[in-house]
Amino acid sequence: MVNPMLAGRLTLIGALVVVSSPARADDPPPPAPTPLRWDPAWTHAGPLDYTLAGVGIGGLLFEAAFLEPLQPPLRWTGPILFDRAVRDVLRGSTPAVRQVATTTSWALLGVDAGYPVVIDLPYVWRRYGSDVAWDLFWQDATALSLVSAVDMALRDLVGRARPFVSDCLAAGGSQTQCLGDNNEATRAFPGGHVAIGTTGTVLVCMQHLSMRLYGSPWDEGICAAAITADAAMGTLRIVTDNHWASDVLAGGALGVAIGYGVPVLMHLHGHAMPATSAVVMAPVPLALGHGAGLGVAGAF
Repeated sequence: MVNPMLAGRLTLIGALVVVSSPARADDPPPPAPTPLRWDPAWTHAGPLDYTLAGVGIGGLLFEAAFLEPLQPPLRWTGPILFDRAVRDVLRGSTPAVRQVATTTSWALLGVDAGYPVVIDLPYVWRRYGSDVAWDLFWQDATALSLVSAVDMALRDLVGRARPFVSDCLAAGGSQTQCLGDNNEATRAFPGGHVAIGTTGTVLVCMQHLSMRLYGSPWDEGICAAAITADAAMGTLRIVTDNHWASDVLAGGALGVAIGYGVPVLMHLHGHAMPATSAVVMAPVPLALGHGAGLGVAGAF
């Protein structure tokens, strides 16, 4: 049986492929109306994006074929720092509460990770044309595939027990009893939902606030809504008792790093000087209190 987290990641990749189908249509792109902002200093999708996305997808497929069926060795149990205190406050009091939190967190993950792919890409293609949609597609594909592969690799390497597994071990249970045949029992760190959801959230915020896809105040509003959904999802992952607070924070940090790094550090950075701007410098004589000299005057 394929675990739902892996199935969700593969489904997201499939959605990226399907949604991208019109991104290189032969139809001429419509004129880009305001409020789209594109600085000439920003770069377009290129070989680095294609390579990184390929690495991410390849790693995810390798995980699905060879690692997902296995249970990573147990290497880390128990809470750190404020984990215990946060769990005492947030953990769902009954199995029913924890199940509702699980279902809701999955729904929020779909919203956070799916919005830039399922909503923004078709909207941008229709309103601003294939070139802009192509750039956003590769930002999304690269970031989401990379974070999925890195998250899975880290969880297999770290081998941290879920909170309920740590309780079982602390009560004297053996590893065989406490881990059973649950392949996800030792894949708590970092939080996968939060890593992927935060990546989607940061993609939404960076693309909307940098490029002004909808225009103010809608861009600010969609960013705030995405952050709210992401924070709620992270909280619910603790309510479900699937993660410690440190798992959630680590997943969030990974999501911010990749969700920000791919669109901003790779593409949406720098500022081009307006075409009408010029720098003119000329020597000028200076009369000083104790003599004279030559200075430089500039006009910018």
